[in-house]
Amino acid sequence: MATDVPITRSASPVVGPAHARPALAGLAATAGAIHLVATVEHVGAEWELAVFFALVGIAQLAAGWLIVRNAAGERFLKLAALAGVAIALLWIFSRTAGVPFGPEAGTVSPMGVGDTIATLLELAFAALVALIVARGEQAVAWLSSAIGIRLTVVVLSLSLMLAAFGGHEH
Repeated sequence: MATDVPITRSASPVVGPAHARPALAGLAATAGAIHLVATVEHVGAEWELAVFFALVGIAQLAAGWLIVRNAAGERFLKLAALAGVAIALLWIFSRTAGVPFGPEAGTVSPMGVGDTIATLLELAFAALVALIVARGEQAVAWLSSAIGIRLTVVVLSLSLMLAAFGGHEH
């Protein structure tokens, strides 16, 4: 296994990617919010899925909070990125081969707007972490600019609106 490459290349005491902190926190928290909405939609006959979505949503909201609070180091970011990729792969599997657990096990789930957006947000989070690890924080310095912050807010706001109005398919 390769040794850890520090994300922050400066001598500053900031832990993790200061430039990307708002984008990373927003990506994680927005995906978490979408998963919590999915929790409510699955309460009842699909309680296993409701528990799964609740755990994922809470974990993603917590990750966003830790990132905002500057309490997420490089290892945490890598773990969160890997978890997001695993959830995205599970989503792809459930849309191609079928849901692996729960009352609808083996049934191929249709693609909904909200779940597609949550998956894209998880993959964007992983891609951003990979970029920071591979190229350093300066590769994403533009994210802390005025236009970068505004773009982040617009993308995440649109994601939530589309997920809210797009509904959830079964």
